[in-house]
Amino acid sequence: MHRWIEEIMTSTHPKNPRVLIIMLVSSILVLILTCVSIAISYFNTIQSVRLSIANQSMKAASTVADSLDVDAYQEFLRNPVKGTPAYKRIEQQLNQAREQLGLLYLYTIQISEDRQSGRAMIVARPPNAKQTFDIGMPIVLSSKHIQMIYEGSSTYYSDIIRDPNYGVYLSAGAPLRDREGRIIGIIGVDTDVAIVEDIGDDVVRSSIPVFAIQGLFVVVLIFLVLCMERWYQRAIKAAVDETEETYQDELRSVICSMRSIRHDFVNHMQVLYGLIECGYYPKARDYVQSLLKETKLLDLTVRIANPALMVLLHTKWEQAKSKQIVMQFEECSDPIDSIPSIDLIKILSNLIDNAIEAADLADGEKRVSIYFCCDEEHVIFRVENTGPEITPEQRARIFEHGYTTKTEKKYGSRGTGLTIVDAVVHKYKGKIEVWSERGITRFTVWLPVK
Repeated sequence: MHRWIEEIMTSTHPKNPRVLIIMLVSSILVLILTCVSIAISYFNTIQSVRLSIANQSMKAASTVADSLDVDAYQEFLRNPVKGTPAYKRIEQQLNQAREQLGLLYLYTIQISEDRQSGRAMIVARPPNAKQTFDIGMPIVLSSKHIQMIYEGSSTYYSDIIRDPNYGVYLSAGAPLRDREGRIIGIIGVDTDVAIVEDIGDDVVRSSIPVFAIQGLFVVVLIFLVLCMERWYQRAIKAAVDETEETYQDELRSVICSMRSIRHDFVNHMQVLYGLIECGYYPKARDYVQSLLKETKLLDLTVRIANPALMVLLHTKWEQAKSKQIVMQFEECSDPIDSIPSIDLIKILSNLIDNAIEAADLADGEKRVSIYFCCDEEHVIFRVENTGPEITPEQRARIFEHGYTTKTEKKYGSRGTGLTIVDAVVHKYKGKIEVWSERGITRFTVWLPVK
């Protein structure tokens, strides 16, 4: 893990602009998302608190409107002068209600005849308020709110108002009705909402740890993405290296086969020329017929439908021929395109190499037989050879990495070929079977068709 971290830190070096761009864009996105989250949280909180205060203010206005002495208020309206018993009665009720409900201002409103504006008639104010209020003083009241009162809405509330004289407040109102239900005015309520901004600031401060965790999560996510990218690059590189190594091995085999064919061709031509030059025509004919048999066998490898397998089988045929081993093929016209060529080559090249090495050790007939075909469910490979048998004990360990049954020094002791075959078979959830009796060994592989 420490090594991976070093590699990731190395990949973020200034010489790697792509990673720097990713990190820069990610950081900008994190900053933008954090700012947006803070703004949304702030405004949602402000809106929630404002609605809560507005509901409380409207309930307070309705409560006062229901409990106010409307007879005294109507008497005051007939003689709107301070100091009268009706004025003092209403002022006392408003002051008591203001203190009980915790309101900033509580007042009665007289609506103009055109229902476009209103005037404050009696105002209950805080004891420390410096402003004085005259009867009939104009107030901030929109015609929209007046229409709401007259059209049946029981209450209204305003947006937050910021006034240099009265501070930050929210207004609400409820209709004031006489005993017959006629609207004779409005009970207005002003509630101090400066606390709303303090609550918003508190919410932002309390949200900082959450936003920090979100930022940390994004950083960890970026780190994991870089780790996955690095792992993916390593996996791709390993697969490419493995494929390149396989094809380089087969390319070297093809080059060796071409050299061998050229060498054999020159030798055959020299022999034929000598036989014809000396007049041994029957022997020359027999020699050509023997060459035709080899050519027919070689032609079979050329007629394999899968190009990669065709090249592989041809090179292996040349290798077997150089060791005086007879290699037999059963023709397959199916291209076997359901399995990648690289995996086909891994399976067959290792099985055939082992078969050639084993057949080379046979005391009698030296033979390798290769068969492969396709049906609706499986691709089947079978490689059979003469030579030393594989004991049950050896079969139990034959697919272990590093284990080998080879004893001849000329073949080395790699012990990796069958491990590779077994890995490919397991990759496709296939099956491999080993049979070895009476001087014959057979490997059979079944791979499910995708």
